[in-house]
Amino acid sequence: MNIPFEQKNKVGTRLSNNVKSVFVLLLISIILAGCSDDDSSSSALQDDIPNQAYVKILENNLSDLPNDAQVAIALIYDGKTEYIGVTNQQNVLRGTDNADKVFEIGSITKVFTGICLSELVASNEATLSETLQEQFDYTLSQGGDITLQQLANHSSGLPRLPTNVDEVQGFDLRDPYAVYSSENLQSYLQNHISLSAPSGTQYEYSNLGMGILGYTLAQKRNSTFEEMLQSVVFEPLDMNSTTTNLEAVEISQLVEPMDLNGNIVSHWNFAETMSGAGSIKSTVTDMAKFIQKNFEDDVVYNLPQIETINSNDNLKVGLGWNIFEGDGYAIHLHDGGTGGFSSILMLDKGKKIGVVVLSNVADYARAIDPICNDLILEITD
Repeated sequence: MNIPFEQKNKVGTRLSNNVKSVFVLLLISIILAGCSDDDSSSSALQDDIPNQAYVKILENNLSDLPNDAQVAIALIYDGKTEYIGVTNQQNVLRGTDNADKVFEIGSITKVFTGICLSELVASNEATLSETLQEQFDYTLSQGGDITLQQLANHSSGLPRLPTNVDEVQGFDLRDPYAVYSSENLQSYLQNHISLSAPSGTQYEYSNLGMGILGYTLAQKRNSTFEEMLQSVVFEPLDMNSTTTNLEAVEISQLVEPMDLNGNIVSHWNFAETMSGAGSIKSTVTDMAKFIQKNFEDDVVYNLPQIETINSNDNLKVGLGWNIFEGDGYAIHLHDGGTGGFSSILMLDKGKKIGVVVLSNVADYARAIDPICNDLILEITD
């Protein structure tokens, strides 16, 4: 199984992704392991985790996990869910119970935004073909013909990020999505919008596009993005620890964000206009429930899983989902990253298997992506 992954870019565009081969990532991890230095951690995972195949996968990839950092994992297979937690305690990798700890999941949020679109389509509150111009009572200078589907599959032509951040009062690169107001969005759409290609013609990953989609869907329901997610996904699935609002998370559950060196950094907040791009905070317990729901034959969850565009020869895109198909399997996946967290989710609906990996370390795809890949191979029949 050769599964492509998405790599996070640096702060300010970290929710943007480029497809890479898993074999490249595995090669990097091997090189890093071979070049390990005195900062590498030793491991007590053999004593803490019964499944030694899991232990090998974790030890191969987490030698540079910063002190006090955590990785939380859920594996769904054979009709059951298994949880694994790892932390670095004074340069020793140890097992830990962190299944109910809350992590930022970053761009995995986009999958949930796609499901909200599907819900509104199913309830005749929206159509995939209605345009961006129809969502606003002012005239867009360009891109009025962009459809909701094109926002959801990154073929809108919109850039990764809005280009008028110099107009954003209180903008802070350490929390770059927190204060982009509806007035800032209006200014962008009226005065600054510039498309990289005609709408619907090519794939270009856009946090801005998905943020606008979440914002307009919530406006259709006269609600906030949080309220819409609660009613469409979180409450029906009993995802009781999942939210877009940082203030709603119990402090005892919340994991501190870190950079690659183990320094504590800022949590990310999201203004309503950008919430659909990456605002969700969740636990692996809740994310396991979400994966299980995606195994079902449910009209709202089925539609986002269907291919709508090819991003390259290997990877296809649905409404929020990335899709990789091979001989005998079809993997739906998405990864994410914020200023102090990295995450990845993969599932095979046909085999009813899935893995989610959450970490409180920024830019940590080189570790958690191969872990996710190797674990899903491990649980595949």
